[in-house]
Amino acid sequence: MNLKLIKMLSCAVFLLFSGTSQASIFVNPGFSFTMVSISDITQAGNSIFVQIGVTGLNQSSAPSLGTYDLNLNFDPSHLSFSGAVFGDALLGNQLDLFNVGGNLSGADLTDPGTVNFYEVSLDSVTDLNDLQAESFTLATLSFDVLNFGTSDLTLSVNAFGDAEGNDLPVTTLSTSVTTVPLPSAIFMMVSGLMCLGFAGQSRKNTNGF
Repeated sequence: MNLKLIKMLSCAVFLLFSGTSQASIFVNPGFSFTMVSISDITQAGNSIFVQIGVTGLNQSSAPSLGTYDLNLNFDPSHLSFSGAVFGDALLGNQLDLFNVGGNLSGADLTDPGTVNFYEVSLDSVTDLNDLQAESFTLATLSFDVLNFGTSDLTLSVNAFGDAEGNDLPVTTLSTSVTTVPLPSAIFMMVSGLMCLGFAGQSRKNTNGF
């Protein structure tokens, strides 16, 4: 009889601890799967282009992204903000799904080392939840390169909301960029050297050497 009671108690203890373990794994309301990050950086001449992307939204269901207000901090001794383009180059603007062009958006310097950029979608809740991709580029910020060196690029969130305007938990991921100015004089010099090289090669071929 005592053996049976011990077995029952052991089973109850096992079930109790296994339930606690599952709760600690699956119930974590503070964790966010949605992330905003610098998804790509490219350089062309004396300009760099910084893509800001979001990932972790649900495909064809809520939550989708309806509004955001973000800051990008940078070193103003290395970079100078020059402009912003909203939307994804391949997917289009996922906060303006039908390319109507009526969204509220903007990008401006709030101090010498901070760009504030934001967008508010005018698409319906249903369209955003049903049609928005789970990962896409929010905006591409362009900068002029001023000096050699490395600049931290740090993202911070002022507001981030779903299609209904409710707060959407989000994690940011920042990075840095090494700036390499390429003055136009360098390109002129390289072009001149290439012309001299071709001229020398042509002269050799003409003389038969």
